[in-house]
Amino acid sequence: MSMVLRNGRVLAGEVFRDDIAVVIDDGRIADVLPADDARLAGLPVRDLEGGWLMPGFIDIQVNGGGGVLFNNDPTPDGLRTIAEAHRKFGTTGLLPTLISDTPEKMAL
Repeated sequence: MSMVLRNGRVLAGEVFRDDIAVVIDDGRIADVLPADDARLAGLPVRDLEGGWLMPGFIDIQVNGGGGVLFNNDPTPDGLRTIAEAHRKFGTTGLLPTLISDTPEKMAL
């Protein structure tokens, strides 16, 4: 199902824009169009009420965060600490990775 996010401050590159709308289709960004584009007619609208809309960052090589290294604490609590630290900076998804180390450390 498609929907339109409009009336928000959209981060587009290095600037915020108030004159664009974002079309979401099946949970993904399908298009970014001028807010008054005729192709938006008839789609359900979610009014962002002037709020900010920014993409999330997905980091595909994370060794640690929040004072925790994945090599040293490969536990659910360690991962939670790492994820919470990265979330503060806009990361919405991450891939924990090991740092090359001694054979003992690598044999989790």
